[in-house]
Amino acid sequence: MGTLKHKIQIAVEKLCYSLPERPTRQVSIAFTKIKKRLATNFHGQSLKTKFIRSCDFIIVRTAGNRFIEFELTNICNARCIFCPYPDMLKSGKKFMNMDTQILSASIDKLKLFPNTLISFTPTTGDTLLHPEWDSYIQQTMAPENVKQATFYTNAIVLDHDNCDKLIALIKNDTKGKLSQLFFSVGGLDRNTYKTLYQVDRFDIVIDNIRHLLSLLKANKLCTGIHVHLKLLKDQSADLEQAYRLLNPDNYPFLYITHSAHYESNDGYKRNAVINYVGDVHPEKKRACAYLNKTRFAADGGIWADGCVISEMPGDKSLQLGTIESSSKELEAARKALIHQWEHDGDIPLPCRGCTIYKSR
Repeated sequence: MGTLKHKIQIAVEKLCYSLPERPTRQVSIAFTKIKKRLATNFHGQSLKTKFIRSCDFIIVRTAGNRFIEFELTNICNARCIFCPYPDMLKSGKKFMNMDTQILSASIDKLKLFPNTLISFTPTTGDTLLHPEWDSYIQQTMAPENVKQATFYTNAIVLDHDNCDKLIALIKNDTKGKLSQLFFSVGGLDRNTYKTLYQVDRFDIVIDNIRHLLSLLKANKLCTGIHVHLKLLKDQSADLEQAYRLLNPDNYPFLYITHSAHYESNDGYKRNAVINYVGDVHPEKKRACAYLNKTRFAADGGIWADGCVISEMPGDKSLQLGTIESSSKELEAARKALIHQWEHDGDIPLPCRGCTIYKSR
């Protein structure tokens, strides 16, 4: 039975990933609404739990490629060996929190994007470091065109105070837009974590996630919590151990994945203790589909793409403009990037040898 279930999941996953962008977004939005109805007055019923878990499975796999990255801060509290942040600290880049003026102007620009999924996940940085992260997220989710929202955090500062803020944010989200949240954890032991993240915060992170899951369960909330385990070279993940470690209260909507391979590009410094994804598209004659994504930066810049290696130290080749640019100017800059790539063979620096590449 377990094998049959796994085969069905793989088939559904392939179907979700094969859909064109527009119907993909429509499916994701539809299942977000279905989940919200199922989650109303949730009391832990077994059948409802299964349906909600199924909704979470589909929502995550139909997010699409054109979601908006909304960077509340570019400041981080880790120095991950798989991230360009440590090099950016030496590059002269300005590190800051988004202020109210940039927030207001960014929200005005955001209203031009239909059926939007917002990811409050910065290229570098951790969302929870912004002192008003919960208020900023609530304001940004408010426009009608924003249909879904999420964020990715290392959970280092997901302390009791921030857990309470997150629970309040979820409760105030009457349309269920914030239905999925993502957490990054460096392995299942302190040494692995410290090697990968270069800070000694493993025990704090585990306690923080446990506390959040216990609060979600106590408040009968159904937010999908996705924990992604990062691994060192030659390590394998014991998912049963991970569930026991992170979820002693058995919150039913925790999902754990893992990876032992990391993305890179030609300008990315490699580290001997981790494996990297190989570049299976070395020629890249078509522009990357992720150039259709848009990132609102904390300093008011607006960029194409939002992956972790799309902004290299000292390079602004993927910046489209700023919050002061018109929508026509921003889209003209995006088209110029794509034209330069496909007709002139001028591939932007961060995209050369990039293993996240997906053909447009």
